[in-house]
Amino acid sequence: MDRIDAAILEEAVEAARKDGIDADAQRLLEWAWDLLGDRLMMSTAFGKSGLCILHMIKEIAPEMPVYFLETGFHFQESLDFFDQLKTEWGVNLEKQYPNLRKTEFVDKYGATLYESNPGLCCQLNKVEPMRALWGDESGRYQGWIAGVRRDQSSTRAQAEGIEMMENNLIKIQPLAHWTRDRVEDYLKENKIPLHPLFERGYPSVGCEPCTQPASDPGDERSGRWAGQAKTECGLHTFWQKKGITPNPAPEEEKKDEEPETNDEPESDGDAESRPNGDTEPDEKAESDCSRSDTEAGSST
Repeated sequence: MDRIDAAILEEAVEAARKDGIDADAQRLLEWAWDLLGDRLMMSTAFGKSGLCILHMIKEIAPEMPVYFLETGFHFQESLDFFDQLKTEWGVNLEKQYPNLRKTEFVDKYGATLYESNPGLCCQLNKVEPMRALWGDESGRYQGWIAGVRRDQSSTRAQAEGIEMMENNLIKIQPLAHWTRDRVEDYLKENKIPLHPLFERGYPSVGCEPCTQPASDPGDERSGRWAGQAKTECGLHTFWQKKGITPNPAPEEEKKDEEPETNDEPESDGDAESRPNGDTEPDEKAESDCSRSDTEAGSST
């Protein structure tokens, strides 16, 4: 299906905001589905916010594609929970795989890229797969639903219910203004099944090597990338709202190459630290590593 024209999409978004639709999770999902139809998808890693949204989608549009970014490094419990929800809820859950499956990935980058260059690991295993779904004009979808909330972290504090993105894309975050308590109440009221790792102290679940039980009970993402400055996989920081310069991709380190010489002054280094813990390179990583999804995740 052809994409909605940018001007028409922006007009619809402005009208929805004026009507307060972006502040009502269920109305927002209904609005997005009516507007975008099969141009719309969701990604989730079965976080609590994502489960709330998925429960609403089950009632509103069970045929909507919902993607789990299968990096090859997930807990077995996450994979089993995927199968459980797909069977019990009848939702359209699908796995989006990286361009390189785990064996090929390890052969090329080694078994511990998540330690030596976590930004690149996430870029290849999550961001590039998402790009194949949604992240640019060649992606299959125009709209992406994610479980981001403002109270989850400082990097998410400015999240909006509807975000217009570059390349005529739109991001829908129905729970942007929900609190953690409201999420817990919704889960209990609707008797929603939970990821089995939650009861073992993992309030946020990502890839197994980079996820631990929360070190701070008040911070549900404190178990992600423990001991590192990194706080985001990149799904919710790589792409920016319309009018904001996108974040560059982490750079793949070059090995066994002679350094180039020229008359330009030498830079201070290959990369510098970014607030979300990724690295900001001089050049983009390989652009066609389509490996798709989401913590949204992610984190979602």
